[in-house]
Amino acid sequence: MKNLRPETLGIVQRVEALSGCPVEFQPDSSLSIQATLQKARHGAAAHVLRYRPGSGPLDYWVAYQCGYALRFYALPPDLRFDFTDTGEGTEQAATLLTGGQSLPDADLERVPMFAHKVEQWALMTLLSYPVGMRVDQWVHDEFPSLRDVQREGIQQIQQENLQLLTMAMGRLTVPVPLLGMPAAYALLADQLLGTSVYAIPYRAAGVMGVGEALRDAGAAVPQGPEHDRALIDAWAQALGMSSWYQWRPYKILS
Repeated sequence: MKNLRPETLGIVQRVEALSGCPVEFQPDSSLSIQATLQKARHGAAAHVLRYRPGSGPLDYWVAYQCGYALRFYALPPDLRFDFTDTGEGTEQAATLLTGGQSLPDADLERVPMFAHKVEQWALMTLLSYPVGMRVDQWVHDEFPSLRDVQREGIQQIQQENLQLLTMAMGRLTVPVPLLGMPAAYALLADQLLGTSVYAIPYRAAGVMGVGEALRDAGAAVPQGPEHDRALIDAWAQALGMSSWYQWRPYKILS
């Protein structure tokens, strides 16, 4: 990627050196997120960093994805794990959606579909946000020259996250406890960017208490990558999501 900044290319090279595999870049207009890095496994010779063309500050998306990879490959093989869905989250999400309210028949019929959508979003967010917030702090602290693109990227993410506050299917909306995850990220965004605006919508929606609890739960976990599973588990416990997933030893060829 010749159009990346030298600092970003240096981060990519660190991933390649640490993992022993090259990183290939692949534009993908079908992505629902800005970028994702698929680790080299199942016989693949390279990591593949897919990105959505025209999705904003590519240097930030690349640095952010590579930050995850650096934390993962800094671990010895016996401490590397996969995060897998247990299938229990949909039923619990349905309980959150229907608890304490009387719904019309049309909305009750929508519950299974919306609950599954909420469960998949919540699991992806649980896997990405606690560690991702540490990656963002790392980018901010270690690469001051990337702060302009980081600001642009964080602002974009925060604007997209606001849609969660109004995401609905009939009268069904994202359960308040789960909205604590983007609320926690909004707190970090305000901290890193020196603002106070991103937390405001979550305070108005009454979910910032959960966000602050997640922030505090994360702060109690040591910073090293060897503690990333414990960090995710701490968030899961605070959210009542511990049974939604399990950890399985990471195997390159499985």
